[in-house]
Amino acid sequence: MSTLIYKQTGKYLPPNILILGIAFPPGENEISSEQLVEIRQIIKSDRMLKHYFDQKILSIRE
Repeated sequence: MSTLIYKQTGKYLPPNILILGIAFPPGENEISSEQLVEIRQIIKSDRMLKHYFDQKILSIRE
C-alpha cells in the first residue's frame, strides 16, 4: 500500500482532487499498488496534477 498526500495550502485549491474517478480529500489517502501505477501515468500527462506534484501540494509515499 502507498499513500497519496494532498496538502490544501491555499484557499484557491480545490477541496478534493479527482483522479481516476476517486475524490481525494486533503490529508493522507491509502492507495493500492495498481492505483499507484495509474496515478503516476496520469500525473505525467496532466499539467495541473504535474504542477501540484512539483510544488509538493500532491505527493506519494511508498
